[in-house]
Formats: sequence, structure tokens, C-alpha cells
Amino acid sequence: MDISLLKTFMEVNKTRNFARAADNLFVTSAAVSARIKLLESQLGVSLFLRHRGNMQLTSEGERLLPFAETLMNTWARTLQEVSLLPELEARIHIGATASMWSLSLQKHLQTLIEVMPEVAVQAEGHSTELLSRMLMDRTMDLIIAHDPPSTSECKVEKIGSLDLVLASTAPNTSVKEAMGKGYIYVDWGTAFASFHAERFGSGSAPAPLLKVNLAGMAYDLLRTRVGASFLPRTLVDETQWLHPVIAAPSIRRSMFACYRESNDRIDIIRQVIQHLLSLQL
Repeated sequence: MDISLLKTFMEVNKTRNFARAADNLFVTSAAVSARIKLLESQLGVSLFLRHRGNMQLTSEGERLLPFAETLMNTWARTLQEVSLLPELEARIHIGATASMWSLSLQKHLQTLIEVMPEVAVQAEGHSTELLSRMLMDRTMDLIIAHDPPSTSECKVEKIGSLDLVLASTAPNTSVKEAMGKGYIYVDWGTAFASFHAERFGSGSAPAPLLKVNLAGMAYDLLRTRVGASFLPRTLVDETQWLHPVIAAPSIRRSMFACYRESNDRIDIIRQVIQHLLSLQL
């Protein structure tokens, strides 16, 4: 279906007049009339009750309206996703978990845009499982993950690491105190879950009352309450009200870039990876 037909249909419905719709669409009244007739012919129904100066939708037109609005919105989004400004050469879709964006990668987006001004960047945050699926179905060009997908179709490169330390809002806190009532468990992936179970499972510490999958959520919660959580060392060092817990074990999580070598944007992907490597994540 010609998208201009739906656009004309919606404009006529809004103005209730062929002439005013024609003015808004920068076409002639005859063109508007011809488009509506063609749309009605394709659908096999009448869409308007034609009263002088006041077009009214038929029941079929009323049923078409929400679908037309949805299709027009989808088309507008498609243009935004696919088309590029003249000064841009390509687009790249980069994905990571929301925690990695908020506490590690987000601050590097601006410098990435500055060093690659000819590339449009779309950054998204999802679960590792969804990111892996999006990479496999080619709706994501590059993902950053702690637990990369294990498939021969993907190239995996280590680009950095994240040191996770147990930090408390109270200074001079012991591990036992930190793991008490105010402890917030952050889901940092499979390797962290194994580390946590080994060090704090089997009754050595009470089960956490609060679990979150967003490190940023834990960070914000600790602003307003006494408690502790495993957070990136760089963040703890930068935050005056967070204090490393005495003698607490820490864990280093590797960060991997995952992509398909068959991607037609492979040169851009490699540029992004080189940039991330230069930042010493």
C-alpha cells in the first residue's frame, strides 16, 4: 500500500475537507480526491460520508483510523531507524546491560561520538539473553557483556574488566555487618552468582532481603539508607559516602565485545572496539 494514501486519509479526517487537506499536503484537491478513491477501491469500502464542507467517517473509516495511525507511526519510526543524514556515513547499534551503561559505559558515549562523527550511534540496554538474541538475528551490531554468547557465529574480544568490591554506606564496616539486613544483592551475571554463593552461601550469611538487576538502582537506594552492595571499584572510589568493607573479597568481571564478523559494518565495529580498548575499561 502507498503510504501517501493513509497520510491523505488521516489529513482528510483531521480537516473534514478536501480543499484544506490538499493545502496541508501541498497537492491539489483533485489529487486528494483521487487518493481517497484509490484507497477505498483497494479496501472495497467507502471511508467517508461526503457532506458539503464536512466529511464524516463511515463505520469502516472509523475502524481503519487506529490502524492507519499505527502504520504511520511505524513508518515514521522506520525512517528514523534506517535513514541517515547526508553528513553521516553509517549507523551502528550497540547494546549492553543497563548496569554496564549506567555505571561504566555511558560516560564514554560522548567521546565515541566525538571520535566517530560520521557514524550515527544507537545505544540500547537489555538483558544479556536478549542482547545475545538481537546479535544473532542481526538487529544489534555489537554487544558488550560479562557473559558472552557461546557460539561459533560470534567473535568475542576482551576489552576490559570491572572490579566489584563490597562497599557500605558506613565506614569501618565488617563483612558480617555489611551482609546483614541492609545488604542489596546486585545481579552481575553468572560468574558473580557463583562467586557470591561460594563466599556467602551455605548459611555463612543471611539471604539478602533485596535483590536488583540494575546496579544503578542499588546505588540510588544506598543514598537514602544504611546498607551495602557489590559495586564497581571506580564508582566506590569516586563516591565519598561509600566505603570499602574491611577484608571483604572482591571479584573481577571481564568485559567482552561480541559481534558477527560477517556484519557489513565490520570496519566500524572494529573502530568502536579500538576506541573502547583505548579507554582501558
